Amino acid sequence: MSIKLLNLVFNLILNLLIMKIAVLIARLLLGLIFVVFGLNFFFQFLHMAQPPMTDKAQAFSGGLFGSGYFFQYMKVIEITSGFFLLINRFTALFVLVLLPISLNIFLFHAILAPAGVPVGSAVIILQVFLLFAYRKYYTSIFTATPVV
Repeated sequence: MSIKLLNLVFNLILNLLIMKIAVLIARLLLGLIFVVFGLNFFFQFLHMAQPPMTDKAQAFSGGLFGSGYFFQYMKVIEITSGFFLLINRFTALFVLVLLPISLNIFLFHAILAPAGVPVGSAVIILQVFLLFAYRKYYTSIFTATPVV
């Protein structure tokens, strides 16, 4: 084997290893974010100052809280999905399950509560990265004719 071929193989292996580590870190971070903040909703063990919200953001949040069920339901989904990300089971499924939640977190902060944009951006970046990493599991969803 030539030196160029060995160098190419080495770089390929190194890139694959770096990608695996990046996916692991992103999966654990996203899982941890959703488990911790989901549990914090029920048990309030993290005492955080709330960033200032606009009137529209307060009205939006008030409507969701006022429903009496929405946030509880969403937080159970966050905790469950985050747990499965942490233990690396059904990961591709739960990355998809969390997509609408992550997108709404990002859009809420980008449009209604700009003080939280860094957190919303981090969540959506991790989410999109994991969607990209697990893209091969989604190809059958986007086929015109289903395989039965």
